[in-house]
Amino acid sequence: MAFTEDLAPFIADFGLPCIAGAQQFMGLLDQPDELQQLQRGGAITREYNLTYISTLATLTRGQAVSVAGVAYTVREAPRQVGDGAFSAVLLSKV
Repeated sequence: MAFTEDLAPFIADFGLPCIAGAQQFMGLLDQPDELQQLQRGGAITREYNLTYISTLATLTRGQAVSVAGVAYTVREAPRQVGDGAFSAVLLSKV
């Protein structure tokens, strides 16, 4: 007997509505700061990381995504998180 876990509660409380083409799903948007080292100093940039249930969306590099009504573009191919139940992508704000 296979155990299937309901993943929706993990995103329900803090998730935001996302739209990519005809796909509608909930996702977690993180905005960690990243320190970029330059030749003589550094700069802090804002990264946008979207985590979502892998089976609910198929995202590709360069694809437009709306998160809570804000437009982004997928910067890289999705990567699996942990066992692959969740996926994550880096986004650029449009």
